[in-house]
Amino acid sequence: MKTMPSSREDSGPPRPDLEDAILALSVGDHDAFRAVRDEVERYQARYNPVVRAFGSAGRYLPVAAFREARVACFGSGDEETRFLSSGTGDGRRAVHPVRSLSFYDRVVEVGFARVRDVHEGLLLGLLPSYAPESSLVRMVRRLSVRTGHAGSGFVADAAELAERITFAAGTPPAPVVLIGAAFALLDLAESNPIELGPGAVVIETGGMKTRRKEIAREALHAGLATGFGIPRTNVWSEYGMCELFSQAWARGSQWFECPPWMSFEIVDPADPDRALEPGRPGLLALTDLANLHSASNLLTEDVAVSDGSRFSVLGRATGAPLRGCNFLFER
Repeated sequence: MKTMPSSREDSGPPRPDLEDAILALSVGDHDAFRAVRDEVERYQARYNPVVRAFGSAGRYLPVAAFREARVACFGSGDEETRFLSSGTGDGRRAVHPVRSLSFYDRVVEVGFARVRDVHEGLLLGLLPSYAPESSLVRMVRRLSVRTGHAGSGFVADAAELAERITFAAGTPPAPVVLIGAAFALLDLAESNPIELGPGAVVIETGGMKTRRKEIAREALHAGLATGFGIPRTNVWSEYGMCELFSQAWARGSQWFECPPWMSFEIVDPADPDRALEPGRPGLLALTDLANLHSASNLLTEDVAVSDGSRFSVLGRATGAPLRGCNFLFER
């Protein structure tokens, strides 16, 4: 991995004040969002050498930067851990240095609470082959702990899932939330159909990679609904990646909604500083203020379209490396 020139100034101070301000943002409060965004951008421009070097090249830093350089506002001595991607088609992995795991956990908890009460059931994760350093593994582990249910956690196969479902069917019954990689969920739904029970929700996180990439989202969701005995509206999607601290959620539809500290634009691939109007496909650009200690303005390698307030992922940009830790469907 390439390194960037550093200096004493390149190691920024902790900013618990900004962390609190980010998570306190409310939907629709655009003035507050802009004020926090401007402060985050000033902080990153001063302390992140990659952001500073990118400078006038454009607003959105390509996510490929996380495969080429250390994207951080702090020195390695202040690094608690690092999130690693599941790799790309050429074997390179993105690396996201993490200054504060406790802040990441707060982002996960507050963001998920906006779409579902984490205490409302048994939360199970199905993420075979994902490394412990994956941000997705950390997210599922944290949410499973927060449920307060002893049966929450990771499952490895159909037998263990059936055992946990039996646990959930106790008194009082606990609805099951099953979060997993798309290929693993579909494999399980097809080979070992199982009724998850009333109120169950299945959340696919993408990660089809090259194993079953030909399947369209609609077919995937139909297969999951049938295999797990739930309505199509109870099949959700999560959009996240190693390079982001935040997640967007699509609840029973193709449209992803961002938390209040995250915004998006669909931009012209030939000119990423030019936003496209709703209905026109382009590259998905994200501002994730929770990426306080790395880079908040990112240009993804996903093609998407907007309905004005939400986005739908259509596939990968031509020539973009295959990546397993985000929503991946090629048509």
